[in-house]
Amino acid sequence: MIEVARRGFRWEARFGARFASAVDLSELAGYSDRLPDARRAGARRESAAYLGALGQAGPDCEFALHGGPGWSGITGVLRGPYREGVERDAERVLERVLAVPEHLVAEPGLPEPDALEPPRAGWVAELRRRCLVAPATRPDAGKRYYLTMPPLVSEPRVWDGLVDRLPEGVRLVVGLRPVRVEHEFTARLRSYAEQYAVLAAPGEFSGGGMYSGRRMLAGEPFAADAAALFRDAAERYAGWAFQARVSLVAPGRLAPALVSALEQAVRGVLVEPTPPDRAAALRALTKWDAPAWGTPSWGADPAVPPALAPLRELADAVDAAQVAWLPAAATGVLRSLPVTPPPPERRTARGVVFEGPVTVAGDLVGGDKHRWDAPR
Repeated sequence: MIEVARRGFRWEARFGARFASAVDLSELAGYSDRLPDARRAGARRESAAYLGALGQAGPDCEFALHGGPGWSGITGVLRGPYREGVERDAERVLERVLAVPEHLVAEPGLPEPDALEPPRAGWVAELRRRCLVAPATRPDAGKRYYLTMPPLVSEPRVWDGLVDRLPEGVRLVVGLRPVRVEHEFTARLRSYAEQYAVLAAPGEFSGGGMYSGRRMLAGEPFAADAAALFRDAAERYAGWAFQARVSLVAPGRLAPALVSALEQAVRGVLVEPTPPDRAAALRALTKWDAPAWGTPSWGADPAVPPALAPLRELADAVDAAQVAWLPAAATGVLRSLPVTPPPPERRTARGVVFEGPVTVAGDLVGGDKHRWDAPR
């Protein structure tokens, strides 16, 4: 259940949970009377709460959620100087790992025997935040361009459907490491929000010359959006957060149509390492110490100042739930994971809510699976 070994000068515990099945939300009390999209939204809220609990595990822990054909589960690694302490803490953290949301059934064990070993070969890329840049047109901007990096966001139906139908051999890996956000960085985000808020509002400007008058300046729409994003980041990335990596691993390069669908689904950009960096990128799936993020070869945008670089990989539990694979069987059907009925005490006695076209006497066509004579 927990493997403990000495690695270098520290002890390391490895553990995990396999997602054995997803619970049929069309039959689960509290979900069955909702429309499927509302079920998905409820499951995502539960997923965010689950990830938030993992985020309290401390900086010595690392987690990775795996999704794709044959890969459904979560792995954990915990390190420390003393074996006894590592074993004790690993047991505590494993309890949290196994306390999955109600829409999942988990068993102790790694999703695959080599889930914590980096692939030796293959294609790898990372889904990252987009860096949005616009030229600064106001003379009082104090900068050449405006910049912001919105977090990855997704609609549960679209993202879950994409991951559930990934081609054979393709794996989604969402790495999460709890980190304490420095107060100075949170203050920096707040400062950016205040600067952009000024530029978002109408103002006056004087060139300072003897004959120059004051002129009115219109508010910058881009600055208004940037102010809201930086304000939101300053509120959410305070105290504990996650350092997050969203990676895709495959035997070969993904089809352009799938790459485009993935980028659109999370409003991000898929960054592929250069050939010399591919081995390091594969190692980075299980090792947080390499490669260093933000190097030019990893596609870092030169427009991002070093002071803001940590924002590219910061996420809170809500952010993490946008991309982590915690599958929800909203209509009772999944391709990549078995679907099982809820426990008897949680099984609803009321009828299901259909989504899409169905036949009354036949099987599922496009909505909830349901047999009118089935025991409720």
